[in-house]
Amino acid sequence: MNRNIGKTSKLDNVHTNNEHYGKPMQLTTLLPKITRDSGDTIITAKVTDRLDLLAKKYYGKQNLWWVIALANNLPGDSFFIEPGTQLFLPRNFTKIQNSLREQNRE
Repeated sequence: MNRNIGKTSKLDNVHTNNEHYGKPMQLTTLLPKITRDSGDTIITAKVTDRLDLLAKKYYGKQNLWWVIALANNLPGDSFFIEPGTQLFLPRNFTKIQNSLREQNRE
């Protein structure tokens, strides 16, 4: 009795039907260079501050935490910030987002 009727074999490459098959991949996200501006906000982190919460407060979106991490050379492996750390918050985050998209366009 053949139990594999209508099923693909383990040896079949299921990826060949993918729209990205055979196309070069970009494995790394290129991050934009962030420069300081005289209009940028500078704060001192408190015990209750986290990158995502600061992004929500200053940019209106929690998912922009990476802008603050990148601007302050933070590792980005945690949302938590050492209390007393001075952070600069770039005001031109829209320009930074656009630069990120442009640098990583296919």
